Amino acid sequence: MLTDPKVSACIVLYHAPDDVLNTVQCLQDSDQPIDLFIVDNSPEDTMAERIRWMCPGAQILPQASNLGFGRANNVALPLLKSRYHLLVNPDVTFPPDLISRMTAYMDDHPEIAILTPRVFSPDGSEQFLPKKQPTIRYLLGGRLEKLGNPFRRWRADYTLAEANIASPTAVGFATGCFLLIRTSVFRQLKGFDPRFFLYQEDSDLSRRAMEIGPIVYHPEMCITHAWARENTRTFKGNMRQVVSIFKFFMKWGWQW
Repeated sequence: MLTDPKVSACIVLYHAPDDVLNTVQCLQDSDQPIDLFIVDNSPEDTMAERIRWMCPGAQILPQASNLGFGRANNVALPLLKSRYHLLVNPDVTFPPDLISRMTAYMDDHPEIAILTPRVFSPDGSEQFLPKKQPTIRYLLGGRLEKLGNPFRRWRADYTLAEANIASPTAVGFATGCFLLIRTSVFRQLKGFDPRFFLYQEDSDLSRRAMEIGPIVYHPEMCITHAWARENTRTFKGNMRQVVSIFKFFMKWGWQW
């Protein structure tokens, strides 16, 4: 644990694969010292202990049951002493200078609430993740884009896939797989809305954060995301998605 950290980070574990060790290694290799929190939603697993051995300074926060992604991230919130807080999935890797570059950019632009990076797959292809708030049309586009237009066009609009963004740009969404938020903003928002167990919690956080300051997508800040989405391949995972979408629209209003 750092005494006066500029940056903290939180990884949520739930039966995490070995990929998380690569993420932890990236955090350790960062040229920006990072105060690391591990919230373990699967205490019967041994991964947290492996991380403790690998990174003795990490604070391990075991939970009695699976709290979900948002609530688990909130567990670390009262312990944060940093200026910036990184939310990072256990399947993400990035270069050693990335965090220092991101914090330097936010230092130079104090109005920014959240900074979000460009995302690539391990094979080098770009992942065009959402950059706008969800609507019914946009979500249908994500599910049905393989059927062609209009679904493909809706998906492209949702992700700005054809916008060729070449410079830092204000957007309406920051992916929960990797986002850098001012700790003061995260605290002001009281973290994630705990009603979202999994899915759409980042949409909700983004929407509330924009009431405080802009979300900026920076195409020169790049990460690699393995995107392990086994949850969406099961009936239970699909139902969680549907429930979260319903909760989001009930909270913010139904938009076509």
